[in-house]
Amino acid sequence: MDLESIRGIRHGLQDSRRDGLTEFFHEFMLVLLSEGYSFEDLLHAIANWASEQPRLEEVVGHLEKATDEIHEKN
Repeated sequence: MDLESIRGIRHGLQDSRRDGLTEFFHEFMLVLLSEGYSFEDLLHAIANWASEQPRLEEVVGHLEKATDEIHEKN
């Protein structure tokens, strides 16, 4: 199998994983919303989790900003 074929397979697998994760997230959000949580709550929780991950330090500010922007619009 040549390198191009391997790359194609890897990209296909990545797409499948993303599709599966997207479907999982959709179902997960339905459960959260039915329990009274909001997308803002989820972003806040992800920001808290990310703040404990040294490699995600730069992402935390973006997540907090997104949470603030959602809060302002509601």
